[in-house]
Amino acid sequence: MTLEVQQFLLVMIRMTVFIAISPGFSHASFPTVSKVALAVGLSIPVMAVIEPFQAELTMGMFVAIGIKELFIGMALGYITLLFFTAVEIAGSLVDFQVGFSMGSIYDPSLGVNASYYGRIYYWISIMIFFLANIHHQVITSLVESFTWAPLDQLNFTHIGMEGIVHLFGHLFATAVQLAIPLIIVALLSELTLALISRTVPSINVLILGMPMKTLVSLVFMFLFLPILMQNIGDLFPDMIRYMNEWLFSIS
Repeated sequence: MTLEVQQFLLVMIRMTVFIAISPGFSHASFPTVSKVALAVGLSIPVMAVIEPFQAELTMGMFVAIGIKELFIGMALGYITLLFFTAVEIAGSLVDFQVGFSMGSIYDPSLGVNASYYGRIYYWISIMIFFLANIHHQVITSLVESFTWAPLDQLNFTHIGMEGIVHLFGHLFATAVQLAIPLIIVALLSELTLALISRTVPSINVLILGMPMKTLVSLVFMFLFLPILMQNIGDLFPDMIRYMNEWLFSIS
């Protein structure tokens, strides 16, 4: 196995695993061939900017570096996945308050039950991800990861778990902040229904409540849409920052 082939395969491992995990570059509906082609298309330019190997690797060393590249690609892809998951959690919180959580649908792309507002929030985040050219910044960070974590590096200071734990807390708080406007609207609509039931006892609040909360939530969803898109757009620069900080922490 020549030096160039070994190096290209190791670069491919990191790129392929990242693309397979990151929602912005991979989806269950995408053909596998397109994912592999994207990984190859990103790996070829990387070969031109990284330092070539000076000597051919032994089989044991090649396997060890391959496992290391697998974990680095998984970690970077998982960081991007967490940000999209936070947006989807925000939609799930809205669904729970509005009452849509009882009618959650099966999403074959994820293999789990997905909420209605969760899917809306998710696809809004995907749209912003590409319209704001965040995917270009992610690709840039992915290419620069070979500078912070070279292929031949096997010794790392630490694995950056403290930053991952902090990221979990930050994203959960962000999910609550994204969902708060519609949650407040749903709570106010329930308060209105409670007042109606007290003043007009003959009205069946159980029958009136569900369509009313659905209509009110949809109306305010469109009213809050510009603010929601701005808040989601402000979230993505943190994705790049956390990717770079994690790479810096392990170097």
